[in-house]
Amino acid sequence: MHFRVISLRGPLTRLAFLGTALILATWLINPRLHATVAPVAKPIPVYRVETDKAAMALTINVVWGTEYVPKLLAELKAAHVPATFMVGGAWAEAHPELVRTMRKDGDEIGNHGWNHRHPNQLGYQGNIQDITRTNHMIEGLVQVRPKVYAPPYGEFNGTVLKAAQAAHMTLVMWTIDTIDWRPSSSVSYMVGKVGRKAENGAIVLMHPTDRTVEALPQIIATLKEKGYQLVTVSELLTMGTPRTDER
Repeated sequence: MHFRVISLRGPLTRLAFLGTALILATWLINPRLHATVAPVAKPIPVYRVETDKAAMALTINVVWGTEYVPKLLAELKAAHVPATFMVGGAWAEAHPELVRTMRKDGDEIGNHGWNHRHPNQLGYQGNIQDITRTNHMIEGLVQVRPKVYAPPYGEFNGTVLKAAQAAHMTLVMWTIDTIDWRPSSSVSYMVGKVGRKAENGAIVLMHPTDRTVEALPQIIATLKEKGYQLVTVSELLTMGTPRTDER
């Protein structure tokens, strides 16, 4: 077997060798050039947060029931408790002062789509447009871009999840549904259900109704008596690990 010795006497050969050596040395001393790229995390719908902290979040989805929103805001303010209002973009456009009051009172404002269309019927680009349009409206009113997205009807599929992720949003569902939109859901039913199902990291779903206005102070009092701190959804997400399993 014969090996050929490469001569470095020629100027072009020496230049090529030095260039290759320089590239290799740069690659070796800069780990960012050869580090493995971390895969993008798979988006999940967040139903609760696994945490050892006694904290819960109240969410209120708003695209109707406008007459009850000021009363809900007043109850939250009186109790010194924040909520996360998931508002529709068209609703926000029609009621800018209420959106600004939410922000001024320390509540979080999330995204509930533009005009309550079925997300599963919009497709990938349609969902991105729906979410982005709503974000722009809310940010224009309060100078803060929403971080959380509650899909209308609680409806989502893999396409909706990917669109929310592409729009840099966390898709949020709920742990406890008060079903307050149903006329048969009484105040005692709502308060009792929240009290029974309360747990660390739980997310409570509500809407602006007359019964919700009456139930809200009782729900807050019940949870406080159980030792729970009430925080916004975004704050709750920082307290532990988001979980997708529905209770």
